[in-house]
This record gives sequence, structure tokens and C-alpha cells, in this order.
Amino acid sequence: MTPRKWLNTGGINTKLVRVFVLQIIAISLATVLGVFAAGLIAERVLLKEALTGEAMHFWEHYQKDANFALPNTNNLTGYLSTRDDEADLPTWLHNKTDGFYRVTKETGFRPLVFVSSEQNARLFLVFDQVQVSQLALYFGIAPLTAVLLLIYLMTWAGYVMARRAVSTMVHLAERVRNYDIKSDYFEPLEGSDFGDVDDTEVLTLVNAFNQFISRIESSLKRERNFTRNASHELRTPLAVLKANLDLLERFDQPEKRQAVIARMHRTVSGMEELVETLLLLARDAESSLSTDSVNINQLLEELLEEIGSAVGQPEVAYHLRAEGVLELEAPARVLSILFTNLIRNAMMYTDQGSVEVLIDRRGVVIKDTGCGMGESEIEQMFQPFVRGHDRSNEGYGLGLAIVRRLCDRFAWDLRAQSEEGLGTEIRIEFPRARFQVLD
Repeated sequence: MTPRKWLNTGGINTKLVRVFVLQIIAISLATVLGVFAAGLIAERVLLKEALTGEAMHFWEHYQKDANFALPNTNNLTGYLSTRDDEADLPTWLHNKTDGFYRVTKETGFRPLVFVSSEQNARLFLVFDQVQVSQLALYFGIAPLTAVLLLIYLMTWAGYVMARRAVSTMVHLAERVRNYDIKSDYFEPLEGSDFGDVDDTEVLTLVNAFNQFISRIESSLKRERNFTRNASHELRTPLAVLKANLDLLERFDQPEKRQAVIARMHRTVSGMEELVETLLLLARDAESSLSTDSVNINQLLEELLEEIGSAVGQPEVAYHLRAEGVLELEAPARVLSILFTNLIRNAMMYTDQGSVEVLIDRRGVVIKDTGCGMGESEIEQMFQPFVRGHDRSNEGYGLGLAIVRRLCDRFAWDLRAQSEEGLGTEIRIEFPRARFQVLD
């Protein structure tokens, strides 16, 4: 395994431990090697320079006074002899020419010896490094140990702080990994669960993940609504098509067959509109829809004629009343679906009387004189699959639920008033609409 691969394997904590261990090893090696290098420099440079200086100092005074005392200290001992007479020298100094030597004494110590000559005399300077080594141990190894301990302590403190910071990320990652997106309840994360509330990095991650949770929740809701609505609501038109196909097989008269085919065409058109509506509601955002400048007056006038002819309620009068011209920047298909559901719903629940569509400066009001609703029904009127008590077998069952979702999607204000036996009034206000008073 390569070093790079070894460093990148395992979890964050494992990688962090490896990095700090390698850091400690590198610092320790660098410190120890530095001390040994300093010792070698002290021996090979400083000591030799010191012994050379001692020899020059001795010869300078020896030339003036032949009885000048030889160096004799705790660490430095001097010997003097003639070139041919080494009787006064220790045996371990015999036969040494000028220069530096590491010799072995009878006691086993290995002092550093410097030999220099001046005229017929020879000077032997013996430097005993035992005490110097002890001093080096005391003043070198001891500080080295203290420095290393301090480095280890600081490294350990850095590791603890880094692990504490990383553990927050690990905890957050663990929560994200175990988050159950299949549940119906998407619980947002709390920044206080992962450390200090002032930790901006953690709060940024938590907020980003909460936004992601919100997007997932919205996507799943749209998917579930689309699947539920499509599977439930397409059963009725499919059943109608199946029944009409059976009728086609039994009918021989062209007139009857043509009437059946016409019903099938209407059913297919309704299915297309239903599927288009469901797909529209399943889209991620309204920005994916093309926006047009829609003349609300013209659109409602066309829809009233189309829906009035399709519903076929001869005892119900419908008309459009406008206080001015209302224009809105919005997807035309969305407005068409919105008003179609409201107008069709008003006509289907009105057996006799009228359906009035009013355009004012705030929006559109659709008012009917139908069966109306009680307070309990008003509270549920915008829920999916809720039909009027006397119209349970008609319509797709989405009606006002579709209207509510479209208004929520585009931030339009939707309000309803109804009284049982007197009728229903629904108002939609468009905050960004343009209104021009009629002359």
C-alpha cells in the first residue's frame, strides 16, 4: 500500500490520528537529529578551535618563559616533551604526530588529544569529554526532552481540538447518513445538536441540509400527489371508455354508435386535461412554465361559453360582469385550468339560477346560486377527493384542491364563502395584476 493510499483509507478520525502521529514522528526525528548535529559541530569545530587556541596561547608564553605552567584543569591536561624523549608521557600518548586524535586511556575513556610542535618541544593537550558529555546530557538532552514533551503536549492539544471540531462534522454526517427520507415526517436538524450555536460552519451545513430536506419533502409530496391523483382519478374516465367500447360492440345503428363515439371523445379530452393538470402540479417550480401577459376578461369570456355548452345546464344562466380590464403576467394554461375548475364546479352544483363571474380591480369573483355548503363542508372544500354530498358520482374529485394548490404555487389569495341552500362565492385576488377601468 502506498503512503498516499494509506493516509486516505479509513474514516476522518483515523486519518486525523495518522496525520498527528506522522507529525510527532517527524518533529521528534528533526529535533533529535538537530541535537546530534549540534554535538558533532561542537566536537569537530568548537572543541578543536578551543584546543588550537589553547596551544597558541601556551606557545606564546612558553617562548618568553620556558617554565610557563602547562594547562591543568578539570577537563584539560597538558604534557610537554622533546621530540625524541617521551619518557614523561603516558604510554597512550607515545608515537603521536601533530594533529587531533581520539585515544583510549587505561581507564577506558576516550579523550580528545591535540598535538602541536614548536621548535624542539611538543605539546600534548588532552581534553576529557566525560564531564562535558555529562554537561551536554544535562544541558542538551534534558532541554531536548522538555521541548519534545512540550511539542507532544501541544500536538495532543491540537489533536483534541481538531478531533472535537471534526467530531461535529462526523456526527452531522452520521445523522445525514441515517436520515430516513422514506418517512412521512421530515424533521429538520437543529444546530444546537451538533455543538456551539456560534459555530458558523456547522450552522451553514445544518441550514444547507435543512434546505435539502425541504426540497426532498416537496419533491416527494408532488410525486405522491401525482401518483395518488392519477391512479385514483383516471379510474372513472377509463371505466367510461370501457363501458362505451362495450356499447359500440352491441350497437348496430350509426346514430347510436356516433353518440357513443362522441362521449368517448369527450372522455378522452377530459383525461388529457386531467393528465396535463397533474403533470403541471408535479413540476418542480413555476419558473419552468412560460409566462404570458393574459387578458383575464377575454379568457373568462371564452371559458364561460365553452364550459356552459359542455355542462349543458339550460336552467342555469351564466354571465360575465367586468368593472375594468384585468391583465396578469402568468402562465395562460394555469389560469385556464384554474378558472375552468371553478366555473365548472359552480355550474355543476347549480341546478337552477345563475353563475356570475365578476372582474374587479383586485381579482375575480365567481358566485353561484347553487346548493351551497355548511361550515363543516367549507373547511374541507379544498381537500382532494372531497365532493359535494349530492354530486358524489360526478367530476374528477380534484376540483377545488387543484385550485388551492395552484393559488399556493403562484401566491394568489383564495377565499370562499358559502351558505347552505343559497350558493357559494369564491374570490381570487392577484396582487401583481394590472387593472384598467372601463370608460
